[in-house]
Amino acid sequence: MKAWDDLVGTALLGTRRRPLDLSTQPAAVRELATERDEPAEQLLAAAAVLTTYRRAGRRVLGDVKPLPAAAPDERPFVPALARERLARLLAASHPDLLQEWLGILAGTPYRVPPEFLPLLAEAARTKTGLRGPLVAVAGSLGAWLGQRNPDWAFLAAPAEESGDVWQYGSLAQRRRWLAARLTDDPDTAREALTTSWKSEPGDVRADFLGVLAGHVRDADEDFLEAALTDRAAAVREKAADLLGRLPDTRHGHRMAERLRPLVRRRGRILEISLPRTERGREEGTVRLRTLIAAAPLSFWTEFGPPAEVVRMTVEGCPPGVLRDAWASAALRQGDETWAHALIGADPGGRTTPPLLGVLSPASQATTIAHLVGRLPTESFARLVHELPRPWTAELGTALLDWIARQDDHRLVSHAAVVIARAVPPGCLRHPLATTRLTMDAGPWRRALTETLNFRREMYEELA
Repeated sequence: MKAWDDLVGTALLGTRRRPLDLSTQPAAVRELATERDEPAEQLLAAAAVLTTYRRAGRRVLGDVKPLPAAAPDERPFVPALARERLARLLAASHPDLLQEWLGILAGTPYRVPPEFLPLLAEAARTKTGLRGPLVAVAGSLGAWLGQRNPDWAFLAAPAEESGDVWQYGSLAQRRRWLAARLTDDPDTAREALTTSWKSEPGDVRADFLGVLAGHVRDADEDFLEAALTDRAAAVREKAADLLGRLPDTRHGHRMAERLRPLVRRRGRILEISLPRTERGREEGTVRLRTLIAAAPLSFWTEFGPPAEVVRMTVEGCPPGVLRDAWASAALRQGDETWAHALIGADPGGRTTPPLLGVLSPASQATTIAHLVGRLPTESFARLVHELPRPWTAELGTALLDWIARQDDHRLVSHAAVVIARAVPPGCLRHPLATTRLTMDAGPWRRALTETLNFRREMYEELA
């Protein structure tokens, strides 16, 4: 509208520099404005009338149909106490606790009250970790909202049962489809993946291999062997990682044969020769690390048992390179014996946290209890931050027992935050979660107990 543009231009420049041209205004606006003497007053009067004109001067919409209602949802609403806790979680902005609350709700017959869904959808818009559990509990009303607000489109329930999702869906939808099919119909999933493989961008190929990681099987060897020659480095690395998880592969045997002439034992010494490369020692070290990480750990049995081999003196390459590569192989192959050996040889090393994830639940707790006695408090507190999750009940209990014995310390207080949020539900009746603390207790102790209590009450309210 030219009349409005002229009025805004005059307002921005000022009536002294650009007087309002009333001839461009509608007759009703012009008539009211000319009753004022001052140019500024004319401008304000014209703005008032024209604003009202713009708001009201629209044609009545015709043939308007009401929006379809959301499909009925017969589930009962969450109990009153759980509803109050949800309001507190949203007001306090605790996405990790909110995600846990939604996860609990997903295992119950309840649903979220509708007045909370817009707030939850808005929280999930910026915190993507909330999307999966929210979609699981939002039901038909959540899908209805997602269909009408592009920002909440993740709530819309797409027809992911259809094969069209794999061809036309978004990356997130395709990932969900692939993960579901790998569980329910693995042959169909693998056929879809191999059919479209060459047409996918490199980052998407690597992403899909990440989805396959939880379902890799012996029959995938040929497919992964082909991916070792992919033009994308991320794909090659992921394929090598997945092949390392399979026993007795051709790739593993090739790596072992290339490694064999590079390793020799002399008494208590492991002599390591670096592969020859055009770029010298640095590239040779990288190739050595790749060979060791990809070769079956059974290769090293000819040099001694794992607990003995990892403690040998190393010549020819940095010992850290060897330990890191052994740790990568142990993680890929899920070898608990080697994980134990490597943790025992270097309990404070950077590979200890991921290697703990290889151990059985009971062995995890026992090893943690052993590390408490071997590591300084500060080092153990740092270790807590890096432990792989989810934690088992045995591990959670061992860590709660440890922190219950600690004095006030900055790193201990930081570890307490992690422990309070990460211990599994089976640990929420630990004495730390049920004991009332006096006001003279340290702030971190009170915060630890309050968080454990809060989480325990979440589960009880939705039981």
